[in-house]
Amino acid sequence: MPSRWRITTPGIDPTQVRVEHLHAVVSSWFDTTTNAHRAQAKPYTISPPARHTLDSPGFEVTLLDDTLTNRLLTRAAPGVRLRLGAQHTQLDAGAEQIATTPWTHLTAGDSGANAWCLRFVTPTTFRRGNSFTPWPAPNPVLGGLRAAWRRFAPPGLPELVLDLATDPVWVTDVDGANQVLRINNLTVSGFVGRIRYACDAPTDTRHAVDRLMRLAPYAGIGAHTTRGLGQVRPEPTWRQPDRP
Repeated sequence: MPSRWRITTPGIDPTQVRVEHLHAVVSSWFDTTTNAHRAQAKPYTISPPARHTLDSPGFEVTLLDDTLTNRLLTRAAPGVRLRLGAQHTQLDAGAEQIATTPWTHLTAGDSGANAWCLRFVTPTTFRRGNSFTPWPAPNPVLGGLRAAWRRFAPPGLPELVLDLATDPVWVTDVDGANQVLRINNLTVSGFVGRIRYACDAPTDTRHAVDRLMRLAPYAGIGAHTTRGLGQVRPEPTWRQPDRP
């Protein structure tokens, strides 16, 4: 089942940890074959290092594949030493599960929602050839989530059918900004902030969109989700106040 885990790294200054440092550690846990390393879709994402409290720096990992759980618990167990760039730490505690949602809960029922708000808590970007765009347009957002669902959802779930050619979802409100960063010597533009999406398509389409929005906090959105980008959280839907 999709899950999110926190790994606390004692003594690490998160401001001195680059996303490449963290990616090198976590990818070594999960990308154990050439095919896994080269795969376009990965069953895990990483949140950048940060301080959960004043005394507990660390980072988060999400998993879409249950078979990776034991590997995470082994590689991030108490006493394990990690190197993050020039810094070293020894874990005092193992990976802590902080959220989980069974796949069956992601598919259960129709919430009746026709609008969704996502907060993009880390820069979110999308590849366009050899360039990147920071705009989380509905089709690339939902297309990526649909691909993750089809790739990692277990067999036996109701089929997820979503035709994006009809543009069933649009952006109604934006509250955010562009953030530029460097990753692997590339200049990447990413969106941070909140976006409200709406849909007036038939019920089966709205239900499919709702399922994908529930998956988003675990699957991540856009490119470089294994380097800390594209981390989102759902929020209550909101609308910009009307101007006088």
